[in-house]
Amino acid sequence: MTTALNHTTPPRAHLAWRGRELDRASRGAASPLPAPPLAGITCPVLTRAVRIAEQALVSQADPREAKGEVEIIAAVALAIAQRDPAYVDVHCVDWPPPLVHRVVEALRRGLLEAWLENPDARSAQRVLHHVVAVEAVREAVERAPVQAFNAELEGPDGADALAEVLHDLRSPLSSIHFLAEGLEKGYSGAVNDLQRRQVRLIEIAAMQLSMVADDAIDAAYDQPGHGDAPAPLTVTLLLNAVADLVRPVAEEKKLELRFVRPERDYRLGYEAALQRVLLNLVTNALKFTHEGYVEVRAVERGETRIEFSVRDTGPGIPAHAEEHLYRAFPRKASGPTHRFSRTGLGLALCLRLVDRLGGRLQHESPPAGGTRFWFEIDLPPLTPP
Repeated sequence: MTTALNHTTPPRAHLAWRGRELDRASRGAASPLPAPPLAGITCPVLTRAVRIAEQALVSQADPREAKGEVEIIAAVALAIAQRDPAYVDVHCVDWPPPLVHRVVEALRRGLLEAWLENPDARSAQRVLHHVVAVEAVREAVERAPVQAFNAELEGPDGADALAEVLHDLRSPLSSIHFLAEGLEKGYSGAVNDLQRRQVRLIEIAAMQLSMVADDAIDAAYDQPGHGDAPAPLTVTLLLNAVADLVRPVAEEKKLELRFVRPERDYRLGYEAALQRVLLNLVTNALKFTHEGYVEVRAVERGETRIEFSVRDTGPGIPAHAEEHLYRAFPRKASGPTHRFSRTGLGLALCLRLVDRLGGRLQHESPPAGGTRFWFEIDLPPLTPP
């Protein structure tokens, strides 16, 4: 009779017997008693494979760690015997992943060795079924940490957990950006034009990853801010800052960058938020444009309002992507021409930032191709100092 699986309790009878055997071995006993049949396992080939795995792993382990290895071997063997990878899902999150992988591999090898000891047709069929079950268990082991992380994100502290991960990413990305900037400026020695362009591309890649982290943190907390109070800015310097950051990408793709500036340049507004929106839009336009140009315009619309727009000559936005265009983490992917990444974080964040700046982000993408994003906001003119 096959013992029913308990998804919360390891095979205690087997563990107790093996624990006594390991204690005897650690005390220097002459030899362990013959092993009884394993609880919950009736197949002699799998039983033999377990013994082979134990010999390969447990006999070489520290006695203090051996009992834990026996527990993992028994749990994985039961999951194989019952064709129930979910049994391992319950436990393997708390087990050391390298050890679980070693156990799975040891049992797979043990099955082949057990079959070679008695290579008849019946045992071959059993081994084949067990090997298929081993692969299912391997997939469950690899999937378990992801499921645990997803469960953490869906819990009440999910936003904090995501923010911690992203903060951990931003530190090395900042280091990459800092080191690349130093190389570009020749702090470690002279660089040629090709090396300078390549280092600049590394800087941009680090910056873009940092932007994704920032966007995700803001999305997690639903709080994309624009600063405490407006401050004096010049639209020319704002556009120049965006141009400096994206120009190496445009040069690498042989795309033309165009900038149109307003007549009255000195204004009052939120420079950091504006730069973040424009940088997202321009970076995205460059990503999806393979020939032609990307144009950024800042045009006066009345006494205090400025219209910002980003136009590209890319393939445009397909009709089926319109529904999910401004949605973070859309349920349905919209193919290779989906704007921004599959997460949709960049455009969703731009939409909210523009809204908080008092504008409305809009777009048009005619059938002939090309896309234009634009918005109007109040940037009252100031008298230059």
